[in-house]
Amino acid sequence: MRTHRYFIQKYLESRPDFFSFIRSQEAFLFSTNLPMMKKPILDFGSGDGFFASTIFNKRGIDVGLDVLSSRINESPQTNIYKKLTIYDGITIPYKGGTFGTIISNCVFEHVPQIEKSVQEIYRITKKGGYLMTTVMCSSWSNNLLGGKIFGNIYVDWFNRMQHHDSLLSKKEWAALFKKAGYDVVESVDYLFEKAAQKTEVYHFLSIFSLITYLLFKKWKLFSHVTERKISEVENIIKNDKKNPSACFFVLRKK
Repeated sequence: MRTHRYFIQKYLESRPDFFSFIRSQEAFLFSTNLPMMKKPILDFGSGDGFFASTIFNKRGIDVGLDVLSSRINESPQTNIYKKLTIYDGITIPYKGGTFGTIISNCVFEHVPQIEKSVQEIYRITKKGGYLMTTVMCSSWSNNLLGGKIFGNIYVDWFNRMQHHDSLLSKKEWAALFKKAGYDVVESVDYLFEKAAQKTEVYHFLSIFSLITYLLFKKWKLFSHVTERKISEVENIIKNDKKNPSACFFVLRKK
């Protein structure tokens, strides 16, 4: 199994720095559950496939699913998906009970019709199969450093910028998944207050990465990463266990 440091380094090398505080934690959580995953596997909200490629490497994923407006058109370069499916954002074009495992990384909070999406995911999950998903929680808003300074105006603006349409509490997420028919096998809090605030601040410090992506389709032109930088991110994540902003759920279809 790959270490947390591996994922921190991977994101510092290839993506804007703020991803190292959040995506590295999510990648590690999914990787620890690889032995439980049943085939076939669908990645709900697959995007450009980079996140999945850091976890699965040569193992591959059967289907990557996303809407046309996502970066799904960039995912073939990762070679991680056997098949790509574009859908309308509402109805998933697969028969009931098709997939043994569905993974989804920080997607549900961006979906306006959240109950419908969870029901669709449940429908295409095999009996005894799994949904493994990370979700941002409403506590994310409470942790925003800008919110402590500028109040709700900033919080509302930042969440709109991130397209957060469905920020629920951890209990509300659990209730939503149970209502669809899943059993909660495990739930793990992550992205605690300090790491959340680093994620927030580095959004603004990563403007150069956005420019290089728009101009060259690369988030970083150079990928030199120091041991000091990796340790800095790792220590912030390890030493902060207060006020989680997100949760990783392992859910099983009855």
